[in-house]
Amino acid sequence: MTLAVLAHRDGRAPDFLVHDSHLFDGVDERQLTRALELAAEVMDRERMQYLVTINEDELAKAESCGFDAGPYVIEPRLTDRYDEGRLFGFRFDRRT
Repeated sequence: MTLAVLAHRDGRAPDFLVHDSHLFDGVDERQLTRALELAAEVMDRERMQYLVTINEDELAKAESCGFDAGPYVIEPRLTDRYDEGRLFGFRFDRRT
């Protein structure tokens, strides 16, 4: 995040940062919560956007520690639950 902010300030980087959920593997819920809070604070201050793909159960852990994800989660909210999981309205058949 530091490098992204510094490069953005210098006009050498886009105004967004993307992280995959693997960044948070092995991180306890307090650390995850603080990381998401810090990202929200820094991105707001720097007028940047933070995009993170995160599993619903991991996000629930952060929310249980006080992180309010409501203002940050955007639609479509994708899921792999078979009964409701669709990608842009298309259901993929599960083959066993």
